[in-house]
Amino acid sequence: MVKKIFAILVAMSALFIGLHMAKPVDAASAKTKYVTASALNVRTGPGTKYKVITTIKKNQSVKVTQTKGSWDKITVGSKTGWVSNTYLTTKKPALSKTMYVTASTLNVRTGPSTTYKVVTVVKKNQSVKVTQTKDSWDKVAVGSKTGWVSGKYLTSKKPAAPKNLAAGLKTVGSNKQLILVTSNGYNTSSADIHTYEKNSKGQWVPVLTATGHIGKYGFTANMSEGGKKSPIGKYTIGTAFGRKANPGTKLPYRRITSDDVWVDDPTSSLYNTWQSRQKTKGKWKSAENMNIPAYTYGFVINYNTKRIPYKGSAIFFHIGTSYTLGCTATSETNVVKILKWLDPKKKPVIIQTPIQELNKY
Repeated sequence: MVKKIFAILVAMSALFIGLHMAKPVDAASAKTKYVTASALNVRTGPGTKYKVITTIKKNQSVKVTQTKGSWDKITVGSKTGWVSNTYLTTKKPALSKTMYVTASTLNVRTGPSTTYKVVTVVKKNQSVKVTQTKDSWDKVAVGSKTGWVSGKYLTSKKPAAPKNLAAGLKTVGSNKQLILVTSNGYNTSSADIHTYEKNSKGQWVPVLTATGHIGKYGFTANMSEGGKKSPIGKYTIGTAFGRKANPGTKLPYRRITSDDVWVDDPTSSLYNTWQSRQKTKGKWKSAENMNIPAYTYGFVINYNTKRIPYKGSAIFFHIGTSYTLGCTATSETNVVKILKWLDPKKKPVIIQTPIQELNKY
C-alpha cells in the first residue's frame, strides 16, 4: 500500500513539474512579443543543442504559444520553433527606426520576398525608415514610396561622412571644377564619380556623388584601339553633345544627327574626330555611329587629342547602366546634372584613376 501511494505521489510530482516547465497557450490567446537581440536563432527544441531553423531580427514580432523554462515556443510566419525568452519583451518597439543601406544597390519590392515586383532602388549609405519586419525582410519608407527590402543589407550604424578625395590633389591648382572617376584597382568596370567645385577660399566642395561604369576590362595606362579599357589620366572637357536639345549646359553643344560618326580607323587621317558620314565617305574604313541612345546626352573627354594611331578614340562621358567600351558612363539624370553644372570659365577637368593611385594627381 505504501509503495502504491509513493508511486502515485511520484506521478503527480512529475505531472506538476511538467505542467510548470511547459505551459501551453491557447492559439487565440497567444502572446505577442518582440525580439530585443540584433539576431535571434529559432531552434527545433528548447535548448542550444537543437538545430537552428531560422533567424529573426531585432524588433520583429512573434507569437508565443508555449513556455518551457527560459525558452518560448513561437510562430514566425509559417514556421514554428523555440527561442531563448531572455531576448523577448512584451514592450512594443518604436513604430519606425532609421537604417542605412550597406549594399551598393538594393531593390525595394512590393512584398517581403524576391518574387515581388521592384518598385524602386536605394543606394549604399542611403537612409530608410523601417516600419515593419517580417522574417528577414523589412518594410521601409523611402521618400514618398514604401516597400520591402532584405534586412541583411541594412544597418543601424550611420555611415561616416564621405572623405573629400579632392582635398589633397596637387595638379588642379588652376581648375575650379573637377570630375573625379575612381575605381577599386584596374580590373573592374565599376566606378565612383565625384564632382567638386572650388570655393572662394580655394577649397574643394563636393557637389555630386554617383556610381558609374568604365571600360569592360577596367582602367589602363596603355590604351589601344578596341581594347575595351578606359584611360587613366587628367583630361580637359570637350564639346557637349546630345540627340535632343541642349539641356542647359554652358559647354559648346552639338546636336547629333543620323549623319554623325566618330572615326575610329587608326589608318585614317580623320582618326579620333567627329565627322559627317556623307561628306567623308571613303576617307575611313570604320567609324562609330553617334546617333545611339547612350549618346542622348554626354560630352567629349579630350583624350588622345594628338590623334596618335591605335592609341584609342571616341572617349566620352555618357549615359549607361553597364560597362562601356572605353568611355565613362552613369545615369541620364547624373549626366544632365553634370552638364548643367559644368562651366568652361571654371576650367573643368576630369581625372580618371584607380583610387589607390589618386596620390599621383
